[in-house]
Amino acid sequence: MSTGERLKEIKKELDLTAAKLAERINIPARTIGSYERDEAPPNQKFLNALVEKLHINVNWFLTGQGAKFLEDSVLIDEDCYHIPVRDGVTASMGFGVTVYDETQTAVYAISKKLAKDLGINKNRTEMIFAQGDSMLPTIEGGDSLLVDLSKTKIHDGKIYCVRIDGQLYAKRLQKIPPTTIRVVSDNEKYRSFEVDLSKNIDFDFEVIGEVCWWGRVAR
Repeated sequence: MSTGERLKEIKKELDLTAAKLAERINIPARTIGSYERDEAPPNQKFLNALVEKLHINVNWFLTGQGAKFLEDSVLIDEDCYHIPVRDGVTASMGFGVTVYDETQTAVYAISKKLAKDLGINKNRTEMIFAQGDSMLPTIEGGDSLLVDLSKTKIHDGKIYCVRIDGQLYAKRLQKIPPTTIRVVSDNEKYRSFEVDLSKNIDFDFEVIGEVCWWGRVAR
C-alpha cells in the first residue's frame, strides 16, 4: 500500500473530504490531492500536521508498520508507554543546531512507574538527542533527552529545550523576577545570558519543553 492509499484510508476512517482534511490540517487541498495520487512525496510540514492535528503515527503512514494512530500505540504492554523518538532532532549544548527533520524514527518504551515518577505527559513527551559540551558534566553529547512538550512554564533551575533564532539548545533556565530569564550552561567555559521577556527582543526565543530525564548508553 502506498502513502496515497494510506491517506485515502485516513480520510475514510475519519469521514473527511479532501476539503475538510485540508481545512483541518491547514494544507492546501490541491497538495493533498497530489499526495493521494502519489504524484509527490509528502513533505515535512504535512507529516507534522498529521501527527499534531490527527495524531497519525508517521511510521505507519510512511511504511505501513505499527498502529495507525499514536493513541493506539501509546501502550506497548500493561507496564510501559510508547514514546516517539525523533532521531533527526538534536538539542545543542554549544553553538546551536538547526532542526531539519522532525520525523518520528522509532519508539522508546518507558515504564508507567517511571513516567509517573517523572510526572511526564505520555502523549506530549518525545525523545531527542544532545549534541555538544556546554552542559557537561550534567549532560554529554549523544545523551538521550526526554522532553515533555506540555511543560513550558519555567521552574527555576530546571533544564529545558529552547529554540533561539531557529536553533535548538538544552539549557538550564533561571528566573529573575519579574520577567527576566537567565540561560545557563553547566559547563563554566560557556557564558550565560539573559532574556527579558517584557521587552521586544531582536531574536526568536521559545521554550519548547522541559527535559525531564536524560541518559546514555555505557561507553
